[in-house]
Amino acid sequence: MRRAFFLWAYLLCGTSLLASSLNLDGRVEIQNTGRDLANYTALVEPSPWLGLKYKAGVRLAHSMKDLETLGYGIETSYPLLNFFEPTLRLSTENWLNSTTAITHLLFLGSLKFRLFDFMRVFMEGGWYQRFVRLNRPYFLPAFFGGNYTEHDFALNFGTEILWSEQLTTLFKVATFEELSVYNLNNPYLQGQFSYTPDSSKTLWSVYARYRLLLGFGRMDSFTVGLNYTILN
Repeated sequence: MRRAFFLWAYLLCGTSLLASSLNLDGRVEIQNTGRDLANYTALVEPSPWLGLKYKAGVRLAHSMKDLETLGYGIETSYPLLNFFEPTLRLSTENWLNSTTAITHLLFLGSLKFRLFDFMRVFMEGGWYQRFVRLNRPYFLPAFFGGNYTEHDFALNFGTEILWSEQLTTLFKVATFEELSVYNLNNPYLQGQFSYTPDSSKTLWSVYARYRLLLGFGRMDSFTVGLNYTILN
């Protein structure tokens, strides 16, 4: 755990130097296998270039005894219209104890619009290709030399309610998040509460996430997390 802390501190310092917008996330994930994980994620978003938006992120996760995963990702998107935005993302996760590397190419289109002044609805849909490499960690994207590939659809939809300029709640159902991509039969439900202090460019969020296995009718994992964002 001590090694994980120092590695996370190093990643945090490196990403914060590059950030024009910085998002930090810490969560505890309780898995049905009985192996609980603490996850730490840092996402940076530089200023758009020629209309293109960019994001990059790093993540590590550890159990009580071991450093479990290291991951990273980068994505770019372009707002074609006020309400429509296509996105391309590349992400890789290394499961160190199981010596498995997983790379995702994710293609998305997103729609965002307001039903009322206080309610925003969002929908994202697309397709992913997954490349899996077994037997050893592989920190480069596992496009070549992988053991197998698979693909499926990806979904994310929900609503955000603006109670005031400071307080918002969000509810969504999704099969992907900041770096990870799950199978279509392995979605999660998330509720989130966010607060922006007066005259502040920061955003605090707490959330709970329930991931389930469709067809088996049981929980895959339950997650609680805290998110801190420095806004542009």
